[in-house]
Amino acid sequence: MQPRPGGAVGLATPLSGFHMKLMARAIASRLDEWHDLVHMDATTRWHVRLHGTADHDVWLESWLPGQGASWHDHGGSASVMVVARGELEERIPLLGGFMTQVRRIPEGMARPLRRRQVHELANVSRTPALSVHVYSPPLEMTRGYEIGAMGLRRSA
Repeated sequence: MQPRPGGAVGLATPLSGFHMKLMARAIASRLDEWHDLVHMDATTRWHVRLHGTADHDVWLESWLPGQGASWHDHGGSASVMVVARGELEERIPLLGGFMTQVRRIPEGMARPLRRRQVHELANVSRTPALSVHVYSPPLEMTRGYEIGAMGLRRSA
């Protein structure tokens, strides 16, 4: 672990969004290096951690048609996701969860997410999808949310 400014040893400095985007795009473009790891599972979404250091980690996820990740955040980690194959759909809560914005994320597109950004992802297409995710600091947890009559709130 590298010393932080001022000489103290502590947590690594998080990567910039630009650096995470470059890294995610580079990894997504090298399908031949990780394609043999991919597993498509009809019962649950599959994911694997490809790489990790003190300041970031990289995950690969597969999405069969109809599979999704319900409302969640990434704890204190910022991230960039690149759809390596196929396309995904993302929903983002607006106005405290009383409205949502829907975004299509086509193959090759990078999607940055700030720390504590809540979103929902799904493969609504007819073909499988693969995505590469870079988290900084490394992903320690995700927290679930739900949207109800009172808007967005964290799940119990």
